[in-house]
Amino acid sequence: MQTKVQFSAATRNLLVALYSRAHDAKSGRPILNDRLAVRAVESIEDYDQLKVQLKMRDDDAISLAIRGKEVDRWVRDFLSRNPRSVVLHLGAGLDGRVFRIDPSDDVEWYDLDLPEVAQLYRDLFPERDHHHVIGASALDPHWLEDVPADRPVLVVAEGVLVYFTEEQVRDLVTRITGRFPRGELLFDAYTPFSVKAMNKHWTVKATGQRFIWGLEDPKTLQEWDPRIEHRMEWTFTDSPYVSHMPWTSRMMCKVMNVIPVLRTYNRVLRYSF
Repeated sequence: MQTKVQFSAATRNLLVALYSRAHDAKSGRPILNDRLAVRAVESIEDYDQLKVQLKMRDDDAISLAIRGKEVDRWVRDFLSRNPRSVVLHLGAGLDGRVFRIDPSDDVEWYDLDLPEVAQLYRDLFPERDHHHVIGASALDPHWLEDVPADRPVLVVAEGVLVYFTEEQVRDLVTRITGRFPRGELLFDAYTPFSVKAMNKHWTVKATGQRFIWGLEDPKTLQEWDPRIEHRMEWTFTDSPYVSHMPWTSRMMCKVMNVIPVLRTYNRVLRYSF
């Protein structure tokens, strides 16, 4: 059966990421090997036409898979140390991360995205125990009220915070850290310089939205809440999976790795509180 996608700005954005995971799974050297992404892609009506409209390129698809691989690794690490916990996957889109991670029944996993995206997720992905799909904006203060707050929490926000203002990000972060006894935050962050540059990139233009929030100093979050501690930083050019990219992209990564302003172009940051 196929599902008709409402091709709004929100669905354009999530289709780019979904395509990258499906493309990776069907490649000769998969990084994520997300077979559910392939099934989801094949179930979307007129997907081939949408792919052409989005002008998706192989190297961009690979780069998103590489970032997803690192985030998955950090999620597994947290769950290995906190077997009874809560995962808040903010701006989940059509990412079946919960199926890739396959957490135990002691983990309550929440995928959060806008109502139209959450409904599409339910249409494309199977149900599983202890997995909750919430249709709400991450900025809505009410959705958090139904999440148990007596466990450690892992907050995963990949590709979403950059669309908020700094004030909105600060309010969201402090609302979460103020509710839970302890936990970790994982999210990708662009510098103010790279926010301006990315707003000219095809993957951002295709969504009809713009990047807003740029983070220069990762320690800024410690000013928002003194309990927050910056633990780790990962940059794209550190990944061994860069070898999967076309040679031109590999050379670009080598150049970026030695120029500080380009090396920190896009980072995945890890915090504890």
